[in-house]
Amino acid sequence: MYITIDTSALIAVIGNEASKQKIIEITKGYSLCAPASVHWEIGNAFSAMFKRQKSSIKLAKKALKEYKKIPIKFIDVSLEKTLEISHAQNIYAYDAYLIQCAQ
Repeated sequence: MYITIDTSALIAVIGNEASKQKIIEITKGYSLCAPASVHWEIGNAFSAMFKRQKSSIKLAKKALKEYKKIPIKFIDVSLEKTLEISHAQNIYAYDAYLIQCAQ
């Protein structure tokens, strides 16, 4: 059975944040899936951390090594369906990608 994971949960795990263990516990026994955009959002999250001086390139590269070890099935979601969900629920496309992936 699959569980959809988002960028913030992945960053928490690969960045050794306080919620890491809880996320691992919750997802244990599941296969992970995510919209394909999550892969690029990981890079965006680290670039934002660089701007705020919350991470170094050395730490980011270390985290990326951990990220690459996580088996994730990336789902190519429909942009048209994303826009329909986004419009109907008045949410950002990124959130609609996750909803679509979870369906």
